[in-house]
Amino acid sequence: MKKTIIFIITLFAFSATFFAQEQNKKEDKKKRFSLEEFQNRQREFITKHARLTPEEAEAFFPIFFELQKKKWLINKEARDKVESKYGKEHSEEKCLLIVNEFADAKIKIAELEKEYIEKYLKAISAKKLLGIQRAEDNFQKDMLRRMWDRGRKNPRNQHKK
Repeated sequence: MKKTIIFIITLFAFSATFFAQEQNKKEDKKKRFSLEEFQNRQREFITKHARLTPEEAEAFFPIFFELQKKKWLINKEARDKVESKYGKEHSEEKCLLIVNEFADAKIKIAELEKEYIEKYLKAISAKKLLGIQRAEDNFQKDMLRRMWDRGRKNPRNQHKK
């Protein structure tokens, strides 16, 4: 009889632990970065603030997100190259090489952005493009502000005085 009770209590404890872990996994998935959600927010924000018509948005955003992906790949390539080529420990010489690697990546991105202006202008006017660029800057500032506010509200980030 004692063994049965101990077995039931043990089984109950493991079930509760498993259930709690599953709940934590679900909560973690909700908190993780979602590219699709980010792009939807970005699209919504830019469309509103640049006053794009549905037709303009439909023509513009595929090009915009194509460029975003290419820029991300250039940055990833630079990070991967630096990590594999220079390792974790950096002398002054290595730091100079790394700084130049990242500067080269920024130049590639700037050239790519310049190239995409022509593609954008086939879909929207220059006036709309300027509005989009301003809206994109404001979106980035807004996202940083939200992250900052969220971090300040998180009790784990509060410092004891």
